[in-house]
Amino acid sequence: MDRKFDIVIIGSGFGGLMCASVLGKHGFKVALLEMAESYGGNLQNFVRDGLVFNTGLHYIGALEEGQVLNKIFKYLGLMDRVEFEKLDPECFDRIIIADRTYCCASGFENYAQRLLSYFPEEQEAINNYMSLIKDVWAKNPFLNFREIDPNFDYSMSFSNTGLMDAINSITSNEELKAVLLSNNGLYAGVPGRTPFYVHALINCLFIQSAFNVKGGSAHLADAFVSIIKEQGGSVFTGKKVQAIKSKDLKAISALTADGDEFFAEAFYSTIHPAEAIKLFDKGVFRKPFVQRIEKMANTIGSFVLYVTLRKGEFAHIKSNIYYSKSQDVWGAVYKPEEWPKSVMMYTTEDKGLPGFAESATIITFMHYSEVAQWEDKQKRRQDGSYEAFKEERSAGLFAMIEERFKGFKAASASWLSSTPLTYFDYTGSPEGSMYGLAKDYKSGFGSYLPVTTRVSNFFMTGQSVGVHGVMGVAMNSIVAASKLLNINELLKEIEGS
Repeated sequence: MDRKFDIVIIGSGFGGLMCASVLGKHGFKVALLEMAESYGGNLQNFVRDGLVFNTGLHYIGALEEGQVLNKIFKYLGLMDRVEFEKLDPECFDRIIIADRTYCCASGFENYAQRLLSYFPEEQEAINNYMSLIKDVWAKNPFLNFREIDPNFDYSMSFSNTGLMDAINSITSNEELKAVLLSNNGLYAGVPGRTPFYVHALINCLFIQSAFNVKGGSAHLADAFVSIIKEQGGSVFTGKKVQAIKSKDLKAISALTADGDEFFAEAFYSTIHPAEAIKLFDKGVFRKPFVQRIEKMANTIGSFVLYVTLRKGEFAHIKSNIYYSKSQDVWGAVYKPEEWPKSVMMYTTEDKGLPGFAESATIITFMHYSEVAQWEDKQKRRQDGSYEAFKEERSAGLFAMIEERFKGFKAASASWLSSTPLTYFDYTGSPEGSMYGLAKDYKSGFGSYLPVTTRVSNFFMTGQSVGVHGVMGVAMNSIVAASKLLNINELLKEIEGS
């Protein structure tokens, strides 16, 4: 079998699939190498009790006609192959803080007006908040398809303002602050560390419009793979890259655990940067660079409950739920006795019984240190303590949901749970990190990594490089692909699609 390609991409998650399809569209012969037996990374689904559950991606923003992700997906041919379902535009996110509920409406004007209905005395603060987040979006050249210098470092377009500094500057109303920050689970926010731009870009994305992938996010991965193969590319699963051969700071080939060797003119990595640089011989990357990556903090991991519901016993909720026990909505910062502080929850509708849910997914944060003792897979299976831990934590999560949704536990027919260890096993992300490397506004650009590396034809992309999430990774992939293409011509092509 031919093992010579123009480009080899390590990892077949959204970033790898996106990068491969952009480059394939421009005539490059691409090979995607995936260590797992299935492609897609966090786009994958699994089936339990005949129901489809998403493992990562559960909703997408800015997908209306003319919006940025719509243009990108159209450009790649995805809009003709994948069906998307729009979330309730009057309440795409339902925020519950203690015993109060707030709805987030789609569209900047609608979003602001809905906030104003809850906080009529905070009109100036709400107007200032909307101006701030829209300004961050407007200043990003990639999201607005503006012509840029090809040597532009796109991390320089990000503000170094802290999230809490920005929020505190517009209001002293603690309730309003809690509402504005309640969806920080989308970026594992940490007060005193998270930059404002991360919050602003993600909020702007979903305020514009919010959709999910009909039938499960794996349909998006399937569409990507079909496109890549039609372009002449190849997707290999069960191919864990163990090393990259290089000479004179140029990558030559990728060696896989099963003894295969893939040759290419350029190599892209979408895996965690700390793992990517280990693929090269010692000394290829300078010691300060290696130490810098090793010292960079990862975002926290997650504990997730996947619940099969009894038929006709629990109403379908047409919104994402963000529920916090108090106005302290920072779920990633908790003491053991506080867990869980906040959760995200969504349900899927039973198509045979409209109005009722057939399943629910409940997500909260969890530190890797809480499960590190079970890193050894054999130990996990032997003594039963890991399963007991998961059952105990599942009970705690059920109890929190029951506080606001009476009868949920009784309506639950079966469930399974995942921990940061599950994510570590599944993706190889150190510490089971949800979003890869954490961004820290206090370190300046020290928490950012460039796409280019010392190895002239080795590039890094994915959620640890730049911004995470679908929009962030799409943007990172365009930046990475532009290292072999003309960035301004590429942006014009996408905008005109």
